[in-house]
Amino acid sequence: MSKWAEALKFARRKVFRPYIKMLLMRLVVLYQKTLSRHTCLYEPTCSEYMLRCLNNWGAVCGVILGIWRILRCNPFSKGGYDPAPENYFKVRWVL
Repeated sequence: MSKWAEALKFARRKVFRPYIKMLLMRLVVLYQKTLSRHTCLYEPTCSEYMLRCLNNWGAVCGVILGIWRILRCNPFSKGGYDPAPENYFKVRWVL
């Protein structure tokens, strides 16, 4: 590999991914503070679930898991306690 390819690989892994994850987490926090009405049937709420999934699984998998939870949160669901899945080897908070 050339030096440029190695530098790009390093930048992608250490610079871009954490900032994308941080940006998505900040957007969810902004939603919680401004638009959220706290009427979710589940515990933790869908936005908190999305934050935990983004933190534990990264940007792509976290968004997919959060969207799946939002699709399940409807008036016909039972609700209740539904914790976010944890990746025990990769738990880090970015905020």
